[in-house]
Amino acid sequence: MVPLIANSVLPDANIWVSQTLHSWFCLIAAETRGSWRFYWTEDILAEAVYHRRRRFVETNSRQVEDVRDRLIKSIGAENRISRFPFDDTVAFPDPDDAHIHSAAVHAGIAIIVSDNIRDFDGIYNDPDECPYEVYTSDEFLMLVAQSAPDVVDAVARLQHAYHAKRGKPFSLPKRLKDADCPEFAQYIRARLQYIT
Repeated sequence: MVPLIANSVLPDANIWVSQTLHSWFCLIAAETRGSWRFYWTEDILAEAVYHRRRRFVETNSRQVEDVRDRLIKSIGAENRISRFPFDDTVAFPDPDDAHIHSAAVHAGIAIIVSDNIRDFDGIYNDPDECPYEVYTSDEFLMLVAQSAPDVVDAVARLQHAYHAKRGKPFSLPKRLKDADCPEFAQYIRARLQYIT
Protein backbone atom coordinates (compact mmCIF):
# COMPACT_ATOMS: atom_id res chain seq x y z
CA MET A 1 0.00 0.00 0.00
CA VAL A 2 1.19 3.50 -0.85
CA PRO A 3 2.01 5.67 2.19
CA LEU A 4 -0.51 8.43 2.84
CA ILE A 5 0.35 11.99 1.92
CA ALA A 6 -0.39 14.08 5.01
CA ASN A 7 -3.26 16.57 4.55
CA SER A 8 -3.89 15.43 0.98
CA VAL A 9 -7.42 16.03 -0.28
CA LEU A 10 -9.26 14.64 -3.30
CA PRO A 11 -12.58 16.45 -3.84
CA ASP A 12 -15.28 14.56 -5.74
CA ALA A 13 -16.90 16.07 -8.84
CA ASN A 14 -19.96 17.18 -6.84
CA ILE A 15 -17.74 19.70 -5.04
CA TRP A 16 -16.59 21.25 -8.32
CA VAL A 17 -20.11 21.35 -9.82
CA SER A 18 -21.37 23.69 -7.10
CA GLN A 19 -20.30 27.24 -7.88
CA THR A 20 -20.20 28.09 -4.17
CA LEU A 21 -18.14 25.06 -3.16
CA HIS A 22 -15.91 25.39 -6.21
CA SER A 23 -14.91 28.92 -5.22
CA TRP A 24 -14.43 28.09 -1.52
CA PHE A 25 -12.34 24.99 -2.23
CA CYS A 26 -10.23 26.70 -4.91
CA LEU A 27 -9.53 29.69 -2.67
CA ILE A 28 -8.69 27.45 0.29
CA ALA A 29 -6.37 25.43 -1.97
CA ALA A 30 -4.65 28.62 -3.14
CA GLU A 31 -4.35 30.01 0.41
CA THR A 32 -3.04 26.79 1.97
CA ARG A 33 -0.43 25.61 -0.48
CA GLY A 34 1.97 23.65 1.64
CA SER A 35 -0.39 22.80 4.49
CA TRP A 36 -3.33 21.26 2.59
CA ARG A 37 -2.57 19.63 -0.76
CA PHE A 38 -5.51 19.26 -3.12
CA TYR A 39 -5.51 16.73 -5.95
CA TRP A 40 -7.65 16.05 -9.00
CA THR A 41 -8.12 13.54 -11.79
CA GLU A 42 -9.26 13.87 -15.38
CA ASP A 43 -12.23 11.63 -14.52
CA ILE A 44 -13.38 13.90 -11.71
CA LEU A 45 -12.88 17.00 -13.81
CA ALA A 46 -14.74 15.50 -16.80
CA GLU A 47 -17.69 14.63 -14.57
CA ALA A 48 -17.75 18.11 -13.04
CA VAL A 49 -17.59 19.83 -16.42
CA TYR A 50 -20.34 17.56 -17.78
CA HIS A 51 -22.70 18.37 -14.89
CA ARG A 52 -21.86 22.08 -14.99
CA ARG A 53 -22.76 22.17 -18.69
CA ARG A 54 -26.05 20.39 -17.97
CA ARG A 55 -26.89 23.04 -15.36
CA PHE A 56 -26.04 25.90 -17.71
CA VAL A 57 -27.18 24.62 -21.09
CA GLU A 58 -27.74 28.05 -22.61
CA THR A 59 -24.57 29.76 -21.45
CA ASN A 60 -21.43 30.41 -23.43
CA SER A 61 -18.49 28.03 -23.21
CA ARG A 62 -16.65 30.26 -20.76
CA GLN A 63 -18.83 29.09 -17.84
CA VAL A 64 -17.66 25.54 -18.44
CA GLU A 65 -14.07 26.33 -19.40
CA ASP A 66 -13.64 28.39 -16.23
CA VAL A 67 -14.33 25.29 -14.10
CA ARG A 68 -11.23 23.61 -15.45
CA ASP A 69 -9.06 26.73 -15.65
CA ARG A 70 -9.76 27.88 -12.07
CA LEU A 71 -9.33 24.42 -10.66
CA ILE A 72 -5.97 23.84 -12.31
CA LYS A 73 -4.76 27.34 -11.44
CA SER A 74 -5.60 26.95 -7.74
CA ILE A 75 -4.74 23.30 -7.23
CA GLY A 76 -1.95 22.98 -9.77
CA ALA A 77 -1.47 20.83 -12.84
CA GLU A 78 1.25 18.96 -10.95
CA ASN A 79 -1.37 17.62 -8.50
CA ARG A 80 -3.18 15.58 -11.13
CA ILE A 81 -3.43 11.90 -10.27
CA SER A 82 -2.97 9.89 -13.44
CA ARG A 83 -2.32 6.36 -14.67
CA PHE A 84 -4.02 4.77 -11.69
CA PRO A 85 -5.26 1.17 -11.94
CA PHE A 86 -8.81 0.11 -11.13
CA ASP A 87 -8.92 -1.37 -7.62
CA ASP A 88 -10.71 -4.69 -8.08
CA THR A 89 -9.98 -5.87 -4.52
CA VAL A 90 -13.03 -4.16 -3.00
CA ALA A 91 -16.79 -3.92 -3.64
CA PHE A 92 -18.29 -0.59 -4.68
CA PRO A 93 -21.78 0.49 -3.57
CA ASP A 94 -21.71 2.91 -6.52
CA PRO A 95 -19.49 1.62 -9.34
CA ASP A 96 -19.53 5.13 -10.86
CA ASP A 97 -17.34 6.29 -7.97
CA ALA A 98 -14.80 3.47 -8.27
CA HIS A 99 -12.42 5.84 -10.06
CA ILE A 100 -12.32 8.16 -7.03
CA HIS A 101 -11.44 5.35 -4.65
CA SER A 102 -8.90 3.89 -7.10
CA ALA A 103 -7.18 7.26 -7.56
CA ALA A 104 -7.09 7.91 -3.81
CA VAL A 105 -5.56 4.52 -3.03
CA HIS A 106 -3.05 4.80 -5.89
CA ALA A 107 -1.85 8.26 -4.82
CA GLY A 108 -1.97 7.83 -1.03
CA ILE A 109 -4.72 10.41 -0.50
CA ALA A 110 -5.68 10.97 3.13
CA ILE A 111 -9.10 12.62 2.61
CA ILE A 112 -11.84 12.31 0.01
CA VAL A 113 -14.45 15.08 0.10
CA SER A 114 -17.81 14.10 -1.35
CA ASP A 115 -21.40 15.02 -0.70
CA ASN A 116 -22.28 11.43 -1.62
CA ILE A 117 -20.46 9.76 1.26
CA ARG A 118 -22.88 6.83 1.26
CA ASP A 119 -21.23 5.82 -2.03
CA PHE A 120 -18.10 5.03 -0.02
CA ASP A 121 -19.81 3.08 2.80
CA GLY A 122 -19.03 -0.61 2.76
CA ILE A 123 -16.18 -0.51 0.26
CA TYR A 124 -14.18 -2.45 2.84
CA ASN A 125 -15.70 -5.17 5.03
CA ASP A 126 -13.73 -3.69 7.91
CA PRO A 127 -14.00 0.14 7.80
CA ASP A 128 -10.64 0.39 9.60
CA GLU A 129 -8.97 -1.02 6.47
CA CYS A 130 -9.97 2.02 4.43
CA PRO A 131 -6.77 4.02 3.90
CA TYR A 132 -8.52 7.41 3.63
CA GLU A 133 -11.24 9.32 5.44
CA VAL A 134 -14.38 10.57 3.71
CA TYR A 135 -15.84 13.96 4.64
CA THR A 136 -18.84 15.87 3.37
CA SER A 137 -18.06 19.37 2.14
CA ASP A 138 -19.56 20.79 5.34
CA GLU A 139 -17.43 18.52 7.53
CA PHE A 140 -14.27 19.31 5.58
CA LEU A 141 -14.83 23.07 5.62
CA MET A 142 -15.36 22.87 9.39
CA LEU A 143 -12.13 20.87 9.70
CA VAL A 144 -10.30 23.65 7.85
CA ALA A 145 -12.03 26.28 10.01
CA GLN A 146 -10.87 24.51 13.18
CA SER A 147 -7.32 23.82 12.01
CA ALA A 148 -6.67 27.00 9.99
CA PRO A 149 -9.14 29.72 11.04
CA ASP A 150 -6.90 32.46 9.60
CA VAL A 151 -7.17 30.82 6.16
CA VAL A 152 -10.96 30.68 6.39
CA ASP A 153 -11.03 34.33 7.47
CA ALA A 154 -8.86 35.29 4.49
CA VAL A 155 -11.09 33.36 2.08
CA ALA A 156 -14.24 34.83 3.64
CA ARG A 157 -12.80 38.33 3.13
CA LEU A 158 -12.02 37.51 -0.52
CA GLN A 159 -15.51 36.08 -1.03
CA HIS A 160 -17.14 39.08 0.63
CA ALA A 161 -15.10 41.58 -1.41
CA TYR A 162 -15.87 39.76 -4.67
CA HIS A 163 -19.63 39.69 -4.08
CA ALA A 164 -19.73 43.27 -2.74
CA LYS A 165 -17.95 44.47 -5.88
CA ARG A 166 -20.67 42.91 -8.05
CA GLY A 167 -23.19 45.34 -6.55
CA LYS A 168 -25.96 42.76 -6.05
CA PRO A 169 -27.46 41.66 -2.72
CA PHE A 170 -25.71 38.56 -1.37
CA SER A 171 -25.31 36.46 1.73
CA LEU A 172 -22.28 34.19 2.04
CA PRO A 173 -23.95 32.13 4.80
CA LYS A 174 -27.08 31.62 2.67
CA ARG A 175 -25.00 30.53 -0.32
CA LEU A 176 -23.17 28.02 1.90
CA LYS A 177 -26.40 26.75 3.44
CA ASP A 178 -27.87 26.33 -0.06
CA ALA A 179 -24.74 24.31 -0.94
CA ASP A 180 -25.55 21.89 1.95
CA CYS A 181 -22.98 23.36 4.34
CA PRO A 182 -25.23 24.49 7.23
CA GLU A 183 -22.62 24.20 9.99
CA PHE A 184 -19.98 26.06 8.01
CA ALA A 185 -22.60 28.67 7.05
CA GLN A 186 -23.20 29.35 10.75
CA TYR A 187 -19.46 29.56 11.36
CA ILE A 188 -19.04 32.10 8.53
CA ARG A 189 -22.05 34.10 9.74
CA ALA A 190 -20.33 34.49 13.12
CA ARG A 191 -16.90 35.26 11.62
CA LEU A 192 -18.23 37.93 9.25
CA GLN A 193 -19.24 40.02 12.26
CA TYR A 194 -15.55 40.31 13.16
CA ILE A 195 -13.72 40.37 9.84
CA THR A 196 -15.81 42.67 7.62
